[in-house]
Amino acid sequence: IATRSTVGKYKVDVMKDRILDINPKAEVNVYKCFYLPETKDEFDFSQYDYVVDAVDTVTAKLEILQRARAAGVPAISCMGTGNKLRPELLRLSTLEKTEGCPLARVMRKELRTRGIHHLKVVFSPEKPVSPAQPEAPPPGRRSVPASNPWVPATAGLLLGSAVVRDLIAQVSLP
Repeated sequence: IATRSTVGKYKVDVMKDRILDINPKAEVNVYKCFYLPETKDEFDFSQYDYVVDAVDTVTAKLEILQRARAAGVPAISCMGTGNKLRPELLRLSTLEKTEGCPLARVMRKELRTRGIHHLKVVFSPEKPVSPAQPEAPPPGRRSVPASNPWVPATAGLLLGSAVVRDLIAQVSLP
């Protein structure tokens, strides 16, 4: 969704405009918030039909997935797409079946200790490349993952496809 004309704008506002351009009758709720455990109370997970976790921090991912589970809402999680170049390697699977993804390894361990199993995920077995770091990473980080337009976008399409198919499967047809 990012283009030169959207520089300086909130992603949520840009996406809302895009959705309404496609369907002016759509209802779009915008939350200008960086989801962290400290901001969790701004979200009522029981009001959602499905939760898509596509955040970057492990603590936020864990919090989102725990809250979705507690609310009884299905969830899907995107594993690491940073520093990856091959969208054709992305897979829809369960967390237990992931391989080659450092984030999935961490999430598997952390979710197991929290009693969460059988999580649907999008992941890539591609080994992350090591980009040159033009500046020092923020405190507490070894590096800042680089991103490109095609791997995260492809992961988003896979996430969306899985959600739509799951929701359609829940609808009982006559």
